[in-house]
Order: sequence, then structure tokens, then C-alpha cells
Amino acid sequence: MEKAVIIINPEARNSKRFENKRVEVLKILSEFYDVYIWETIKQGDGIRLAQRALDFGACLMISAGGDGTLNEVINGCAGSSIKIGILPLGVSNVFALYHRIPVDVVKAVKVIAKGKVKEVDLGFVNGKRYFHMVLGAGLDGFVVHNLPHDFKKAFGAPAYVVTGFAKYPVYELRPINIKIDDVNYGTAYEVVVSNIPNYGGRMKMAPDAIPDDGLLDVVIFREGGFLNDVGYFMGVLLGIHHKLGSVEIYKGKKIELEGNDVYYHLDAEPCGKIPVKIECKPRMIKVIVP
Repeated sequence: MEKAVIIINPEARNSKRFENKRVEVLKILSEFYDVYIWETIKQGDGIRLAQRALDFGACLMISAGGDGTLNEVINGCAGSSIKIGILPLGVSNVFALYHRIPVDVVKAVKVIAKGKVKEVDLGFVNGKRYFHMVLGAGLDGFVVHNLPHDFKKAFGAPAYVVTGFAKYPVYELRPINIKIDDVNYGTAYEVVVSNIPNYGGRMKMAPDAIPDDGLLDVVIFREGGFLNDVGYFMGVLLGIHHKLGSVEIYKGKKIELEGNDVYYHLDAEPCGKIPVKIECKPRMIKVIVP
């Protein structure tokens, strides 16, 4: 029988969903696979365990955690033929939400057992790290870097908003220079590079983004300052930001962002400061979806 490895983050906000349904989950999967459960302990374990699962000969890898766990799993197996299933146990589960994967663990595992395989693009940053959803540079990168893990786990998505307002007085506005496919697109103060429409949950940052079109959507916020940032936040919340005159959206295969002391994140995980060179890598993972 083929092997399936569940890589679970026991620190995920909703990890008890798995523990409460553990027997039922294993009963469903064991009809098709020999099932192994490996737990992460620290940051980076998802990558290591995913690589180990490939060496182990698994044909199915299940990410049981949030988008951060999924990001690590993807970074451990991108470009391979292994199928990836998702048990959404994290704070927002944005990737699962977009693909209509249920938050109910039993329903999600039934999708894994009987769903279809979809090939998905990835963003590749500085030749080192993949992202499956979004790279954000500017204010949201600053917020992610200043968000305590325990606060995020306790309060979920609202923790980002609270941290943003709490830390805003010490945020220093800095310009970002943008190139898309070797064409200069000038300067902005916030840039979001998206592989899917969703951002932070149901909000649609890049409404026309398609995760298997071989392109990334680049959302450019031209203006900075408190009033502009509040306007952008409300615009994103209401789904009308792309109609504002100072917001532009483009598509491209290669994106370069340059600037001084500007933080960025990948899939809501802190990653340091730009410059970054981003490349769309078409159909790099095989995800099981309904």
C-alpha cells in the first residue's frame, strides 16, 4: 500500500480539531494508504519533514496546520510529483479557503481521499524560498515582523489589525522601487505580489489572480502616510481598493522590489528586508482540492 505522511503542527491554533477526530481521520485514510504522523517542533521542521517524506517514498503529504505550515511543506517538496493534501488548522487558512477546502477535519480528509489534483504556480524569491499565496512589502511586512506568535495564535486574524494600529506610530515610511518583467514601474510605499485573490481571509487583494496561469499579480499602492493607509485598509476591506486612483494592479512573471530598510513577508511569515527578486514558477505543486 502507498504511504501518506501527515505533517502536523501541534502548536497550530486549531490543532485540537485533529486530535478530537484523529481516529476517524486515520480510519478514512487507512483505506487507501499506510499513514504516518510526524509532528513539527520548531520553525523549519515542515521543510525538513517534507524532504524526509520524499526520501521515505510517500506519494501523499498532508499539511495539518496553517498557511505557515503549508508554506514550509511546499518548500520541502516543490517541483516533485508528490500530492499535497490540506487539513486547515491555522489562524486564517487562506489558501484552503480560496480552494473551498472545509475547515471541518473529517470533511477535509474526505476531500484528500477523493478529491482531484490541481497543479499550482509558486512564487520563488531570491532563488531560495517559495510562496504559494502572497509576498507583502511595506506596512504589512512591518506588521508581520512585529506580531507576537502567541498573540496571533490567541486572537487570529484580528491580531494583525490590532498590531498594525499599535505599532503604526513607530512605522517609518520608505519608498519601494518596482520592476515587472524588466520594465520600471516607478515608486510606491506598499507592494503586494499575489498568487491567489484572497488576502488575510476573504478579502480580495488581487481580484483577478489565478494560481495556475503562470503569472503573479502585483498590487501597487502609490501613496503613503496615515490617511492614505487608512483609506487603503478600508478599500481592501470593502473590496474597492483597486478602484482607487492611487492603486494599480499588473501581472508579470518576474518582479523586482528594491528599497532601504523595508520589511517583507511570505505567506504571513516574516522574512527580512528587500531587495527581492521574485519569479513565477508554473505548476510547481500538486494540491488536492474538492
